[in-house]
Amino acid sequence: MNESGHFTIRDILFDRDQDPDHNAIECPGYHPLTYRDLRLQILYGVKALNAMGFHRNDRIAIITPTSPETAVIIISVMAGFTAVPLNPQARAAEYSSNFSQMKIKAVIVRKGNDTAASEVARSRDIPVIELVPVPGYAGKFTLEPYIEHDAGEAEFAFPSDIAILLLTSGTTGMQKTAPVTQKQFLLSKQKQADAFCFTSADRSLHLLPYYHAMGLSTPLLCTWLAGGTVICTNDFIPTDFLPLLRTYRPTFYSAGPAVHQAILREIKKIPKEELKDNSLQKIQSATAPLSSGVNQELEELLGVALTETYGMAEAGMITINLPPRAGSVGTPIIESLTIRDDKGSILRNGETGEIVVKGETVFDGYEDAPEENKAVFTDGGFRSGDIGYLDDDGYLFITGRKKEMINKGGKKISPAEVDLVLMAHPGVAEAMTFPVEDTVFGEEIAALVVRKDTDLSEEELRLFLLDRMTASKIPCRIFFVDAIPKTPTGKPLRREGTVRFS
Repeated sequence: MNESGHFTIRDILFDRDQDPDHNAIECPGYHPLTYRDLRLQILYGVKALNAMGFHRNDRIAIITPTSPETAVIIISVMAGFTAVPLNPQARAAEYSSNFSQMKIKAVIVRKGNDTAASEVARSRDIPVIELVPVPGYAGKFTLEPYIEHDAGEAEFAFPSDIAILLLTSGTTGMQKTAPVTQKQFLLSKQKQADAFCFTSADRSLHLLPYYHAMGLSTPLLCTWLAGGTVICTNDFIPTDFLPLLRTYRPTFYSAGPAVHQAILREIKKIPKEELKDNSLQKIQSATAPLSSGVNQELEELLGVALTETYGMAEAGMITINLPPRAGSVGTPIIESLTIRDDKGSILRNGETGEIVVKGETVFDGYEDAPEENKAVFTDGGFRSGDIGYLDDDGYLFITGRKKEMINKGGKKISPAEVDLVLMAHPGVAEAMTFPVEDTVFGEEIAALVVRKDTDLSEEELRLFLLDRMTASKIPCRIFFVDAIPKTPTGKPLRREGTVRFS
């Protein structure tokens, strides 16, 4: 049975008061897409897929390159089915595993785009649907094979239906499937939109990949919830930032640390005066901690505060750092957040333990993982696997990841904590701490460092660390590298460091 309220894609894009003539999407070189046209395009997408024989909760993978059409097709699939956005740069073996694990019923690819997904799908007798962009119009497309469908009602999803399947590492580090319902997903987006005070005047510059939950959240659905405009780019690169800022005058953008740093490099190439009175009003940093140095420089040059947030696929956005507090990811916007010890007991403010969350936006459990689900839920709350503490004002400070903790002779050390101290050095651009095998302690600490100052030496960096942390936390080995291995959303791949440098 359906529920009343704005709990589905249909509810938030068809039953709210967005101005039908206001631009929902703008894209360089394209005619904009109004909210009226966005609704018509979604309606077309749902009806076309219904005519092909697909219905509510059927799992449809979307594997298309970054574009405004990708934004709209993902939301169209979510409106009536279960969307499974996947990385268009993945390999055949990855698609083969994903299609089996996620029980994919159909695959949508862009016509003419070379992707291994098509061949893998056909080898498994999974229907391949081709998306054909309408030339010159942002977000408009047709789907092939075209099947004539009657003028009947489109079959939209209910609040309890699965809106999206997200791939996540879970608490064990192994890839898991997290099913998120329409209600869970969209309640989270409404909380985010309210926290950031989005209005119809907001113009969101979209820089994140669409196959990641964050790419569908604040810069996309939260903006549309408020009736604002999303500036979609085709394969954004950092050198695009300044032209986009000048021409499209965005009020908001969201990014991970790697993109923030790349943007900082670009804006430092021009005189500060040229950035004065720019259009930005708010910036979000997500997916991983951002060094305080990058944060401060961006705020100084762009004249707007950078807001740290904390969230995960399994729970949506959990905290937002407003009003800001240095070093924190903010206060909870979720119903319940507690810090617990290994036995599940709630700890006091200032005591470090695992972050546990409860609320209507929290998913119901990983798919086909009964043992993991027993382990990750305690007292009705989801054990995030992240380690941190709350201060007396309810601000959350994250100190590490439980599964990433380095066990040095029985002493648990957070690599994220060491990362932040390393990145506080003015000569360090980026850093990633990771464990390496050690015959005495079992595990020792090592670090990869990208230098700002090419003259920075390992000895100088060690002396800097000695003044700021206990000797047991200082890496035994520091490797200077050109780049830190990361996920597409900017999270450090610590296991790659362990494999390459042990």
